[in-house]
Amino acid sequence: MRKFVAIVNEVERYRDLSEKEKEQLVLSILDHPYMDLRCDWAFKHVMKNTEILKMLLNDFLPEEIESVEPQSNEIDKMRPDDKNVIMDVLCHTADGKEFIVEMQRKKKTTFKNRMLYYGASMLHAQLKPREPYSALKPVYVICFMDFKMHHETDQLVYRYSLCEQASGERYNDLLSIYFCELPRLQATAIEGLDPVQSWFYILVNMRIFAGKPEDMGKRYAAVAEEARMPGLPEEEELTKYFRNMITEEERLDMGAAYYEDGFNDGMEKGKAEGRAEGEANAMRKMALKMLKAGEEPSRVSEFTGLSLEGVLALQKK
Repeated sequence: MRKFVAIVNEVERYRDLSEKEKEQLVLSILDHPYMDLRCDWAFKHVMKNTEILKMLLNDFLPEEIESVEPQSNEIDKMRPDDKNVIMDVLCHTADGKEFIVEMQRKKKTTFKNRMLYYGASMLHAQLKPREPYSALKPVYVICFMDFKMHHETDQLVYRYSLCEQASGERYNDLLSIYFCELPRLQATAIEGLDPVQSWFYILVNMRIFAGKPEDMGKRYAAVAEEARMPGLPEEEELTKYFRNMITEEERLDMGAAYYEDGFNDGMEKGKAEGRAEGEANAMRKMALKMLKAGEEPSRVSEFTGLSLEGVLALQKK
């Protein structure tokens, strides 16, 4: 506990908490049988298992992938002043196809630009001097996001590729980008879900399973095993996981995403009811989203400014 409280003290926002509150924060992250797979460190840890990664790719992509080989997740710079490109998971197939798989918890307005830049960087890195353009191989960018973006339709997976605007004619298949927005799945159980829906459910709910999630079935048993918290060597992986979960970027941005969704919804209603009531509605919506995601009531109270009694009352609903 002392070691993890020391990590909490590295984050400025949490330094003024009491020792008891810091210990409660540690337990809120570590006192679970499974890791939160929406944390990018945990996601990368599980996807190091190439059989799991291959299964995920085959469930989302239209073609059959027989094997994948992991690559370094950082692309070599062409020039010293080029922007760094560091991905969560990068792999390729024997025939040269390349796959970027990302987990994104933080809601950013530039996220689409970043994914396009990643994919274009992979294409750019394929060819050496005097190699023909015909040697280019397809690049797939698959993004799992713990937030919604604005779309004209409501679906689980949004697939993008270059095409002619009027006719829809495909330009080519060299760059495809998939946006998988996790909050769009409304299922409360995994039974009856197809493979894509099952991945959504597992990524969102893995952390809160009370015991070994038998209802996932044998197909996803390896995912549960890799995500087990007791399976992490405490001095290395467990500390890395905790540090990633406790940093401002990972936890506070999650709160910010809940705030943005709840605030926008609440303020729409607030136009008619008054700004103060709209803001109150926004905070309640944000609190409900955070509770549903497994956040502790004390943390929800801190993020939203609602009283602990008010948060507990929302939780009972």
